[in-house]
Amino acid sequence: MERSAAALQLAYYIRDSRLGRRRLATQTGLTEMTVRIELERMRDRKLVKLERVGAELTSAGRRHYADLLERVVLVAPIELTRSLRLGDVALAARLTSGKSNPVWALRDAAVRGGASGLLLLRFGAGGWLFAHDGEPVRLRNPEDADRIDAAFPHPDAGDLLPIVFGPNLKQAGLALWHTVIALLSATL
Repeated sequence: MERSAAALQLAYYIRDSRLGRRRLATQTGLTEMTVRIELERMRDRKLVKLERVGAELTSAGRRHYADLLERVVLVAPIELTRSLRLGDVALAARLTSGKSNPVWALRDAAVRGGASGLLLLRFGAGGWLFAHDGEPVRLRNPEDADRIDAAFPHPDAGDLLPIVFGPNLKQAGLALWHTVIALLSATL
């Protein structure tokens, strides 16, 4: 089934608590109109319940998004130094271990989603490693390694960390979720 990056993003944010359109718009960078339309589409598919106090996933929605809810540990903005920064806004998602598509394919998914760049890291014996060559981030940039460790503590071996860059929160967020979709489709 085709998945919308915006719908996955909204499902992530309402997986543990009921949130209103305004709060979802603030967290995602999407407009309130986009949030409303996407939530109504999800409601029509019986994936969310909309009430005055906010939107929440239904049991059907929890089943539908189970792979996302089980694999995405944390989504957060991250500030990297100039040497690793590929855009104005950086968002990252820590995913539980799994296989991944080649980095170039993920970069293409991110760019189609509006990104200006993508870094894909995998956690291993040397800490966070660049997925394309296995080099530890700490060897290239210890300051960024410290920032990543602080933002995404307690990773497990094999965990993935796509870091997507964009000119604003909306584009970085949609690009991140396009990348998550590509990573999930590679492992399911």
